[in-house]
Amino acid sequence: MNITEVDNRSKLLCLLSSAFSINLIGGVCLAVVQTPSRATHPVRPTPPTRDPHTPGYVTAKELPDGTNPPVNADGNFIIGPTYDPVRDMSLREGVLEGAVFDFTMDSIESKMYPGIAREPDTFGTPDPTDLAKLMVTTSHPAPYTRKVTVYIPRQYIPGSVAPFIVGADGPDRELFATLDNLIAEHRVPVMIAISIINGGGDAQGSERGLEYDTMSGRYAEFVETEVLPQVEARYHVKLTKDPEGRATMGGSSGGSCVSPRAASDR
Repeated sequence: MNITEVDNRSKLLCLLSSAFSINLIGGVCLAVVQTPSRATHPVRPTPPTRDPHTPGYVTAKELPDGTNPPVNADGNFIIGPTYDPVRDMSLREGVLEGAVFDFTMDSIESKMYPGIAREPDTFGTPDPTDLAKLMVTTSHPAPYTRKVTVYIPRQYIPGSVAPFIVGADGPDRELFATLDNLIAEHRVPVMIAISIINGGGDAQGSERGLEYDTMSGRYAEFVETEVLPQVEARYHVKLTKDPEGRATMGGSSGGSCVSPRAASDR
């Protein structure tokens, strides 16, 4: 099963999106008044956008702002900027807590993603022949180290084949607590979670952009051939090959990474 950006948390969890505004009030010195210098940054180009109701998007039900997807519904939902936090996201009293492990992966050992990076404070510019594309000339090869976090529920029987979920931009501690609660209530099967941090940066010309924003099956191949074997070998678990027992989730570009278009190429 694939859980896309619009519905990936309808079965497991909802994230509470919050915006914080910080006002800094400085004192005024009567003797000397100083105006701090401000660092100048290049203006970031506005990226092209599309209406989510246009052809090419997954058909989804749009919910009123402040409304959560039903916990017993299976489908795609568009949620508003505000919604209630889900009680399942905090470990409840008496619930068995799964074990969480970390390991690292060096890009020099990867055949799929040896590593790239974009120079700081540089951005892509629109391609004059195709405004839906950005041209990046300030990206170059660069090594990185990424962390992978693995959650194994206490109910897992060593040696048994288990369903699992792969999450982007890890580690996702709230996901682990949610799985503890849902497994205890038999609302989801005893499943393993693999939370993979990205390779660094963001958007075009970065390692994260290459991994998440490329609409192909390359990232899935990376997970299949370079991540899952390490998880099985390090923690003595068996991960199912059944597509119905495999899930993915992510937000923002991480959601693009697990989109149906990407999944269709896997």
